[in-house]
Amino acid sequence: MSLLWNTIFYQPVYNILIFIINNITFGDVGFAIIIITIIIKFILYPLTKKSIRSQILMKKMEPEIKQIKKDFPNKEEQAKKTFELYKKYGTNPFSGCLVVLFQLPVIFALYYVIYKGLSLDVGPIYSFLSKPTVIHTNFLGVIEMGGKSIVLAILAGATQFIQGYLSSPIRPKVEVLKAGAEPEKSSFQDELSNSMQTNVKYILPIFIAFISWKISAAVALYFVISNIFTIVQEWYIRRTIDNK
Repeated sequence: MSLLWNTIFYQPVYNILIFIINNITFGDVGFAIIIITIIIKFILYPLTKKSIRSQILMKKMEPEIKQIKKDFPNKEEQAKKTFELYKKYGTNPFSGCLVVLFQLPVIFALYYVIYKGLSLDVGPIYSFLSKPTVIHTNFLGVIEMGGKSIVLAILAGATQFIQGYLSSPIRPKVEVLKAGAEPEKSSFQDELSNSMQTNVKYILPIFIAFISWKISAAVALYFVISNIFTIVQEWYIRRTIDNK
């Protein structure tokens, strides 16, 4: 592990967990993971709100984008008119990527801390933090955070499926074709988009459940709390935006 990674990501996440364990959860690692997950979600809330707003606007823009494709066969003209449309609605198709990019390093650091394991050694602990006297890795007295939990792994996959299902756009109703009319062919972009939506909705939950089982119960717990919080957060944001 490089010095840069250790200094910027690993040690801060490790010490935040130590602080929470010392002062809030009194040695309980499971509840410390829940708290740090919620903290991360609150920090990313502005980006999450912007991303969801962008998704809603993109859905509203779909008819206009399809019309642009019909009216301007030239790819350069299409790109120009589409960019103008994004500017008109004040949105960016890549804003959703910012949420992922900002949280990936923190998530990897958290995974590494959990995977490597917290200990009573002074090692990575900052000098101004007191060394924990006890660390309880048995969450709720039942689930060992350093071990594997099939229950948490299934919950991680299930909550990921619910999140993906709720966040995926509603497919438009199939229009009744007039006699002799040919169905409109799907573009490569539409087929790619549909394929990605299918992967997110069905493949990702299986993948999340698998790695949650393979790594540790602590990682599974992180996914469960993160997914539940995201579901509630997205419901609230969409409700707030729709009421405006």
